Amino acid sequence: MTKASSRLLYKRPAKNWNEALPIGNGTLGGMVFGRVKEEKISLNHDELWSGYPKEYDDSGRSKCFKLAREYVINGDFENATEIIENDFLSGVTQAYMPLGDILIKYNDIDAAKNYRRSLNLSTAVANVEFEASNTKYTREVFASCPDKHIALKLTADGEKRLCLSISFESQLHSICTTDGNKIYLSGECPSDTQHNGKDMPKVYYCEDERRGIQFLAGAAVHTDGIITDNLQSLEISDATTVLIYLTAETSFNGYNKHPYLQGKEYKKPCIERLSRFDAASYDTIKGKHILDYKNIYDRVSFDLGNGRFENTSTEYRLKRFQNKKDDIELCVLFYNFGRYLAIASSRKGSQPSNLQGIWNNNVLPPWNSNYTININTEMNYWPVLMCSMPEIASPLVEMVRELSIAGEKTAKDFYDAPGFVCHHNTDLWRFTRPVGLGNASWGFWSLSSGWFCHHLFEIYDYSHDIDFLKDTAYPIMIKAAEFYNHLLIKDKDGFYIFAPSTSPENMFKIGDKRFAISPTSTMSMSIIKELFINCIKASKILDIENEFLRQIKEKLDNLLPLRIGSKNQLLEWYDEVEEHEVHHRHKSHLYGLNPANEIDVDITPELAQAAKKSLEIRGDEGTGWSLGWKINFWARLRDGDHALKLLERQLRYTPCNINRISIVTGGGTYANLFDAHPPFQIDGNFGALSGITQMLMQSYENRIILLPALPSKWAQGSIKGLTAKGNIKVDISWKNRRLVDYNLSGNIEYIIVIYIGNVLEK
Repeated sequence: MTKASSRLLYKRPAKNWNEALPIGNGTLGGMVFGRVKEEKISLNHDELWSGYPKEYDDSGRSKCFKLAREYVINGDFENATEIIENDFLSGVTQAYMPLGDILIKYNDIDAAKNYRRSLNLSTAVANVEFEASNTKYTREVFASCPDKHIALKLTADGEKRLCLSISFESQLHSICTTDGNKIYLSGECPSDTQHNGKDMPKVYYCEDERRGIQFLAGAAVHTDGIITDNLQSLEISDATTVLIYLTAETSFNGYNKHPYLQGKEYKKPCIERLSRFDAASYDTIKGKHILDYKNIYDRVSFDLGNGRFENTSTEYRLKRFQNKKDDIELCVLFYNFGRYLAIASSRKGSQPSNLQGIWNNNVLPPWNSNYTININTEMNYWPVLMCSMPEIASPLVEMVRELSIAGEKTAKDFYDAPGFVCHHNTDLWRFTRPVGLGNASWGFWSLSSGWFCHHLFEIYDYSHDIDFLKDTAYPIMIKAAEFYNHLLIKDKDGFYIFAPSTSPENMFKIGDKRFAISPTSTMSMSIIKELFINCIKASKILDIENEFLRQIKEKLDNLLPLRIGSKNQLLEWYDEVEEHEVHHRHKSHLYGLNPANEIDVDITPELAQAAKKSLEIRGDEGTGWSLGWKINFWARLRDGDHALKLLERQLRYTPCNINRISIVTGGGTYANLFDAHPPFQIDGNFGALSGITQMLMQSYENRIILLPALPSKWAQGSIKGLTAKGNIKVDISWKNRRLVDYNLSGNIEYIIVIYIGNVLEK
């Protein structure tokens, strides 16, 4: 693997956060700026959120739902919308918080030369090096998962010695103290962040039973120089080497435990961890970190040849790529960076990756940097199974398990239904209620519980882990199915529909009025159909039969089918209606094409053509994650050149001073390869990672399709270590756009291998 495909490289420091380099171990995150005279590392901890668990009285809301259903079935969309938006929607999620910054100020560095800042994706180690005053300065930074630290090594080799100070800053309520060679940041998160849809969002700190999460961050310094304790900072002088071990703990004790009144002990573990290592420990910590990281990262290798840009800055490559798209290794770098981000932002025992992974520098971040679960959170985890990183999904599984408990009350209060439900957003406290900002187009959507069950069954499908299916996935799937089964009703033609429904964040027009609420939507029916099918598959595997399964089998045969409109497009709504926004960023009605398998080029070619027509009508523009989704769609349709066109569009350089621009002209990539929604959302990185993988390999039950959407530009290359369903490992090599070699390992007895529609072997 060349450096051009496995290293981010820059010839200058980061000007701002969107140019800094991310490091992470699933729980602790850092953004390395690489400034010459003052290094700044912005810090995050995945458990730092505003708020605390709250009890809500939502009794009577189900009457509103039932009344809205009557209105919408009778074609009264206006009254249905009014009652949903005024009387049904309720509450908002809390926000993900920044921990703070560690600042390292150099006291006697003049202008630097020969500057380099890099992130080695093969080792997950960031480096900064430059020369000043006949001295070479280096910095090495990484986030260790085994030892739960961020480690820094600062050196000076030459005429000068290190003379610097170390301090903390935070936007949260906090104080900074020192103790010998240690410096601490102690503080708490806000009690609430409030959004009412009209005024600017606000942050609140309260007392007693309304206090938020408490935290302690600390850094221990080891050096061959002199340490001076300045009460709120540490000063180091006359040193050639400075080692800093940084860690943090919080009082968060579970989604249903009050973090102040019932919080876990957090100070003692943080202090003890800081005392565990000394100067001699650094190489051991680094070695353990690299071994742990490479155990996951090295499972997959992707090569498209080339190698001409090994010593070229990543920012220059992005800018150059706008006009000259011959740097095909930039696609490989983006792919490897996506795998790196997955490992860095989600590990066993951590929280799942949110809208920004684990990296956020704002107390009031865009969309609260929460879990937006009508596509974005799910997209974060699309690539992990096919890219042979199943353990990365464990935080998502744990969150879904918790939502399946928290969502029981929401199902009862808002729908008078059994089972569980969750809606458009959730947070650390496992918020499941319909979002109350006054717009049904996002707040009313209630299919995330069904979509999450897709991921649970995918984990079984890839692993064939019967214990996981029996003990974890199946009970949650059945509970979700109970909710939808209870609410299905028959339409005028005798089909079962889920009414009323929306298609996430989109609207349609009737005359001069626009609406989001429809008798049902294609996405709603696709998710429910997939859930019922997977419940039945799982019950057969587990040898379970009961009355409830017989009910969903009967309804499965009579669910409203996918339908094709007058333009040969797949219909999004119950009726063929005028689109409010033809080029809308969401394409939720194509859920059956990806991530589900309801629409298949081989098995349902007519529906595949209708999906293709829908994509053509939507167009190729879109926000970052929207482009990522489209790459997957075109890969599933086996059009590699169109998929690559969208990937190249996603790799458009976006200047870091742009925060929000029109979603029509949105999308792109910041200098540090973060996806520019804009602003930054990590789902676009993961969507592209999934899409590239599906361009090269797809798997469905007993079919593995090799090179289904290989672009013309990728004439030769290889990808090794992918995982297909059934826990089959897949290696592929090609030349002149033709398959030259492949290898499958695992239980391949029932697999049919297909290469662009041609059966190779059984």
